[in-house]
Amino acid sequence: MALSGGHWSTLAEVLKAQMPTLIPGVVDEDVKRGNPVDILPFAQANHTGEYIQWLREDTTAEDDVADIGIGGATVFTEGITYSAKQATLRICYLQRKLDKYVPAIHQNVNNYEQMMVEEMMRGITKKMGKKIIYDDYTYDGTGLSMDGLHAWAALNWGEAWDIDEGEGALALENMRILSDEMKHGIDFWLMPFAIARQIDRVYREQGIASMISTTAGPLGLIGYAVNEAGGRTTLFDNKPIIRSDFMVAEQVNTGQGTTSANARQVYASGTRQYTIFGIKLGVGSLAQEDPGVKVAFGKTEEDGEFFNLEYFDKLENYIGKAMRLSAYTELMVGSKFAIGRITDLTNAAPTAAA
Repeated sequence: MALSGGHWSTLAEVLKAQMPTLIPGVVDEDVKRGNPVDILPFAQANHTGEYIQWLREDTTAEDDVADIGIGGATVFTEGITYSAKQATLRICYLQRKLDKYVPAIHQNVNNYEQMMVEEMMRGITKKMGKKIIYDDYTYDGTGLSMDGLHAWAALNWGEAWDIDEGEGALALENMRILSDEMKHGIDFWLMPFAIARQIDRVYREQGIASMISTTAGPLGLIGYAVNEAGGRTTLFDNKPIIRSDFMVAEQVNTGQGTTSANARQVYASGTRQYTIFGIKLGVGSLAQEDPGVKVAFGKTEEDGEFFNLEYFDKLENYIGKAMRLSAYTELMVGSKFAIGRITDLTNAAPTAAA
């Protein structure tokens, strides 16, 4: 065991944090942009159970609407059915020790306990970003994972809004299809930087021959806007493209419904493949019907607090204390139309038509 007082790799790392001219805090060098945790709404479950359940409509009253002539007899009908959907809250945590004598010996501008909590929160938040995309309860082998975007999208395999590009370049027509088929609408596109750059090239530099020859020019449904920070945001069909470091290269033909009995896997061999998601945002509440995507979290010590933080003042066989930070979460997808995706994309210039 490294003699560092817990959390840090070695005592030398602790000493780095007590240099007399040190600026407070630690600069994050493992930068991850486009974290779904920062984008999706959160909603707290006001119960202590493990499950969150909601209903999706199977048949509607529209199916039983009948025509009648003047003076005709009316009849009673019934036939509404529902599908019960369930999300199981899952726990992830990080637990660290803090030596009793570290803060006493090395007094300086950095508060060791605060540093630890901030870095633990940052670590769980990044881990959650990966889980929201790639976790798959059915195939993880432990039964401890949530169902992420890929797992929920795979349930729509064979539908028009779950598209296999077939190991080829992105066809912009397929993005148009997703936009039309996701009947509750799209709030944003989530995609890896590699594919977003290819779309940028089409708009700014390269163009698509079949689009350039038309009166519309090379623009089509691609556009640009300026975000709150003054930076460039690419749009498709007037919806922002969010570039994410959490969307990584993936393994071909994995996690695609009935065609492959496994989760969507990160790249291991062959040609790198990529995915685009179209997402409908949920609302920050569990008290109303909601077709969109949101992160549900369980009961915490303080209402509205996402993390549970626990302190252990004394430890057996260790001179010090400890902290445990945990999150009790699950991804909720209200409607089957809330997630659309295009899988098995290669890093190549897009085409106009499928």
